[in-house]
Amino acid sequence: MADNISMEGAQMPQICHMCEENTDIKFKCLDCAFLLCPRCRKLHAKVKTEYVHQIVDMRDERAITNATKTNRVIPIRCEFHEDENYIMCCKSCQQLVCATCIVTMHQKHEMGDMKLINSAKVKKLKKYQDKIDKIILPNISRNYNRCDDLMEFHTKEVDRAKSGIRKWQNYLIKTVAQFVNEDADEFCEQIDNNMEAIKQNILPQLSELDDMKRNIKEIRSEIDRVTSSNDFTQMIYIKKSIKSSLENLNAQKMKERTQYFEFTQSELRIPKLGEMALKTVFHLQCTQSIQTRLACIDKMASYNGKLLVRNLNLKNVCLLKTFNNEIIEKQKWNIDVKDITVLQTGEIIVILFDKTELRLLSKRQHVTSKTIGDCTNIFFDTAPQIPTALHTTRDNKIIISTVETGRDWLPMDNPCTVEILVITAKSELIFRFMFDKNLFCFPNKITSLGTDICIADSISDYSGRLVTLDNKGKVKWTYGDNETNSVIIADMVSTPLCNIVLLDPCQSMLRVLDSKGAFLNSWSLRDFDIANPYAMTISNDEKIFIGCGQVGSNLHILEFRE
Repeated sequence: MADNISMEGAQMPQICHMCEENTDIKFKCLDCAFLLCPRCRKLHAKVKTEYVHQIVDMRDERAITNATKTNRVIPIRCEFHEDENYIMCCKSCQQLVCATCIVTMHQKHEMGDMKLINSAKVKKLKKYQDKIDKIILPNISRNYNRCDDLMEFHTKEVDRAKSGIRKWQNYLIKTVAQFVNEDADEFCEQIDNNMEAIKQNILPQLSELDDMKRNIKEIRSEIDRVTSSNDFTQMIYIKKSIKSSLENLNAQKMKERTQYFEFTQSELRIPKLGEMALKTVFHLQCTQSIQTRLACIDKMASYNGKLLVRNLNLKNVCLLKTFNNEIIEKQKWNIDVKDITVLQTGEIIVILFDKTELRLLSKRQHVTSKTIGDCTNIFFDTAPQIPTALHTTRDNKIIISTVETGRDWLPMDNPCTVEILVITAKSELIFRFMFDKNLFCFPNKITSLGTDICIADSISDYSGRLVTLDNKGKVKWTYGDNETNSVIIADMVSTPLCNIVLLDPCQSMLRVLDSKGAFLNSWSLRDFDIANPYAMTISNDEKIFIGCGQVGSNLHILEFRE
């Protein structure tokens, strides 16, 4: 039956979407959502390919249901021809095309069925979906929890700092006020005491002078009277009285000058509340220690939840994976290597002793051949220089350090010619920095800090330093470059927040530097029950792995918060 719609309370019959006249609706195109009459049904089928238009009888509910459940390609309007839908996929151009596109722009190109292409795309997207579920979302959750922890930590630190400031402020205000008040009271008391001494000194003199003043005034009055009366006898008496008064006046001795207090304000020196210093948040704890059955781990690299290690005693390379807190050996190569690194694609690159070539390890399981050619392929050649260390950056570039031919692999005290190379994952050269016996003695470890290159340079068996270059090969800073601040670096990693962690095996210690080479913190690995540390790497989920030179628990996992 035809679909009806309600209009002002009445049921109005639908009309055919093509002829817009016939109300005898019998069919529907599920792709275009067109209602069709029997005559237009054939016309509509001819407009586009039958494979695009799925036209069903509206009376056949089962057909509608089955068609809805099928994996149909949803019609998409062509961006170049608005009246047409995409019907195929051009394999040559890797884009969807409509009928007009095929004729006008994609003649003689190889076409593919949209359903097959769609199926391949869906399959690929499902792989991405699996990657999102297993890698991306866990990383986001981990980073979110880390940021949430940091926010909580900093919020508490802010509250604690402000509370301490206010308490200390109130203490200082009360202390200063009390001190000033006591000082003012003491000063006023001294002034009052001095005033009493002044009174005892001056007041008697004032009284005596008042008496003398009164006598002199009486004598003066007598002089007026006597001179008027011409009384000679009285004149003689007055003269004697004046002479006596003058003698008394001259006889009066002023006591010592009285001292007085003059208040002088002290220079205002505002007491400092304290000092503010930024402290870097960097906490570290050992979360797991694992027995690997390996005698000595002295080289490490991490990728996609796996660990690549060199077993120094047996001189082989093992690919390990943790499972239920245990280590499973996935693959082994019976070759001795100088250094190892892993590309993000999982390809393993190694340096062999006395060879100028970087080699790719074969992915065959448990390669036991002792012939190097059987288990490696040449990846890059550094000739005539000899490679000493490798590192894969976060953007999948490889950094290589090399020394001049004939240089022993052990560190030497005098500088040598060193090249630092940066290449792509396809072994294409990007940068080459040459240092002609003016900087390095023996570069034995590399890591990267953004675009900077950090190189551990061994000066001797018992001293070393860290040299950091910018992306133009210029020295930015060094750490441990003098006798009082020398450091032996067995391994090092850079963290996502641009800190560098150095492994000092002699002191069994980790040191942390910031991106400018400033010292931040240090930990004794003995506090984590870690003995004989030889190697270190950092995983994708930002855990630090420490490999040790002992049998038993020789692989330790450290987690940190920056």
